Amino acid sequence: MASLGTGDFGDRVLGPAVHGEYDLAVIGGGISGVQIARHAAGHGLRTILLEREDYGSGTSSATTKAIHGGLRYLEQYDFGVVAESLAERRYLGIAAPHLVQPRSFLLAAYEWSAPKAPVLGAGVALYEAMAANRNFRVPKDIRSRRFRWVNKQELLAQVPWLQPQDLVGAWRHDDTLNLHPERLLLAILGSAISDGATAVNHAEVIALLREESGRVRGVEVLDRLGGGSHEIRAKVTVNAAGPWVESALGELAEVVGVKVKQSKGVHLLTRDLGSREGVYVRGRNGHHFMVNPWEGRTLIGPTDTLISGSADEAVTTPEDIELLLETFDSVAAEPLDRAAIEATLVGVRPLVDDGADTYTSSRRFEIFNHAESGVPGLFTVTGGKWTTARAMGEKVLEKVLKVEAENLPPTRKFDSRHLPVAGSFGDFGSLEAAFEAALQREPELGIPERNRLHLARLYGTGHGAVLELIRQDPGLAREISPANGCRDILAQVVYGVCEEGARTLRDVVDRRLTLGTLGLVSEAALRLVAEALRPLLGWRAEDTESQVGEYLRTQAAMRAVIESVG
Repeated sequence: MASLGTGDFGDRVLGPAVHGEYDLAVIGGGISGVQIARHAAGHGLRTILLEREDYGSGTSSATTKAIHGGLRYLEQYDFGVVAESLAERRYLGIAAPHLVQPRSFLLAAYEWSAPKAPVLGAGVALYEAMAANRNFRVPKDIRSRRFRWVNKQELLAQVPWLQPQDLVGAWRHDDTLNLHPERLLLAILGSAISDGATAVNHAEVIALLREESGRVRGVEVLDRLGGGSHEIRAKVTVNAAGPWVESALGELAEVVGVKVKQSKGVHLLTRDLGSREGVYVRGRNGHHFMVNPWEGRTLIGPTDTLISGSADEAVTTPEDIELLLETFDSVAAEPLDRAAIEATLVGVRPLVDDGADTYTSSRRFEIFNHAESGVPGLFTVTGGKWTTARAMGEKVLEKVLKVEAENLPPTRKFDSRHLPVAGSFGDFGSLEAAFEAALQREPELGIPERNRLHLARLYGTGHGAVLELIRQDPGLAREISPANGCRDILAQVVYGVCEEGARTLRDVVDRRLTLGTLGLVSEAALRLVAEALRPLLGWRAEDTESQVGEYLRTQAAMRAVIESVG
């Protein structure tokens, strides 16, 4: 597989080749696989992570941008998941305060709501009681406030789009915003790499390697960009491919009996609806949804729809959009202007198949040791969510180390609960102080404050390496798409390839930059990025046209679905 390029992070992401035997191979580069790899490397195991597309390109990037304790799971009496989620929410705030920040949410109640406002208040009180230590060791300017009641008049002043008829008020409580999930995932992956892990994207596991005894001894991987296949030997293999876990198991899926229930989640990305706090409300049709202000825009969703077949085929349909519009309009003062919808996000959640519908299914995770089905050396993880992925990684390693003690080398202790992720600013006492320090770095470069803050937010201490690229080539300070409020600059494109393993236009636009997450991307911006990528990746003119054309076609198909809804 091709070398990633220069730079310590870059060399360790792909390296010139993958040779020898690993202690642990992890299938899947979403947040679950990344956290498993982080904990394996943290324990000192020689670890390789393999991702079929790009890190975080599936469900992990299609979120409501929230790190939350799961308030609504109290309704299902899933207290264990709530308690774990609340603890993990705090750990993420400590680990990555530049990417995880407080967000107030308003739990709106109508006279016809079920449960009624007093019961909702009791639930919020219990929720906060379960998070009594939520501010311990958290930087002072991103600490959570106590919950309180917001009356109807105050609520309407804050959320002008709510339907006033029958509105009672709302319970305001603090949860947490996952500002850029794609960047947070890369930061956690950077932590794994710092501890010695290898990660390879665009590497599809096409077979599991087995000994005559039946033990799995690694994987066969297809290089989806360079072509050719590679055998990667590993003492233990963990399948964390999310909605694709059955596909990764291949013919063994029937043998080990793993079944995943797939829930499609669709969000609408709209122009700013005017509220500064998130709103969580149940529509008259019984569906809950969240309206979350984000980056000068608003996210509405998600849906929670059972689907079958391959997760690759999950796309936003007119029915998905109509369901969200019906739910929103039922509690809105006026129907949502269809022209306000700029884009959609779609992801597939891999839920534990517990017999319940997708909405009430637990968000817990399960770890399967396939030695119990006659296939030793192989584990599969299903379920879970962004917030609890660290705990998942920790518990997967606990189980692997216990079951496979005879086959793995001695390990060191590793506790990630209070460890910063790669690029975290460390102990400045407050996030404001950290950003102020970033603004004072290398003032002679003449970079506007808005771009400096943008880089500090996305990269933490790593923004210094982006600034160094600008020092070497001042033209890299150029903004890519200022017309839509995007603060990305060309230096980030170079950094994304040379230091973060980006290999396609979509890798860069959607997950190394913020550009692709903010709605429609203009052809001019795409071509500017593609031209910057061309010398870095050795593209020919036809390669550039192919990458730009594919992105535009996908974007046009999404817009056609949006515009088909009246």
